[in-house]
Amino acid sequence: MEPGMRQGMIRTIAVALDCSPHSKASLVAAAEMAVRLGAELIGIFVEDINLLRMAGLPFAEEIRQYSMTTGKLDEAQLERLLRFQARDAQEQLQRTAEEFTLRHTFRVLRGMVPEELMSAAPDADILVLGRSGRSPSCRKGLGSTASTALREGKMTVLLMRPGCTAAEGPLLVLYDGSEGSMRALGTALAIAGPESLLHLVVIDREPDAEERSRQETLTLVEPSGLQVEYHHLPVADGRQLARYIRMIDSGLLVLSDRMNLPEETLRALVNDIDSPVLIVR
Repeated sequence: MEPGMRQGMIRTIAVALDCSPHSKASLVAAAEMAVRLGAELIGIFVEDINLLRMAGLPFAEEIRQYSMTTGKLDEAQLERLLRFQARDAQEQLQRTAEEFTLRHTFRVLRGMVPEELMSAAPDADILVLGRSGRSPSCRKGLGSTASTALREGKMTVLLMRPGCTAAEGPLLVLYDGSEGSMRALGTALAIAGPESLLHLVVIDREPDAEERSRQETLTLVEPSGLQVEYHHLPVADGRQLARYIRMIDSGLLVLSDRMNLPEETLRALVNDIDSPVLIVR
């Protein structure tokens, strides 16, 4: 198995579009990555079937934002709104693709948003998502779609938030000597910008882990020409890892869910960290 995705093997990048700030950040990140790798950009808009079902309920009402009055949810009106949002998402994709001179396609699906994205995205090498949902309760953690991608997805997923960049600045890779962490490192090297600094955080508890990791990763790291800094952090607690990562001047966090990390540790880390996260499968 190849240790990660080599440049040239990432041919398609899918991005979930819903016209939210997180979606716009995801689109820019996906475009920046696609132009660097010569990949095609696939925009996916999902018409949420739950909204349409809700509109058909006899007690469903909308709250008008400016007048704070209520009124009956109109299913036909909601259909028009979804078509408008899909058109807006397609126009955003078109403008961004033209700005970056990218090949691109656009898909409109209908169904449960997380499930539709998970079924559509395996055609792509990377799926880019906003990490938070639209509701206020989701703004500090993972939204339902991001949670589903983390829990059930089989493709590599990039979780973005507004105000962050994906791979222009420093990158941080978690490494424990497992095949999963080797894939994470290979993928990070494939997407890194030419001037990127790469932090390799070794979380193996053995005293000689840092030196052993240098030797294990030499054949991957040396040809890249990137500056690499090694850190030894012998802990396996998600919140401790998040605190340490915040102390390092890094941008994108790259890791694999095939590492020797408990699932609860991985989820705690991804929930707590502020930076964008690339989860390599």
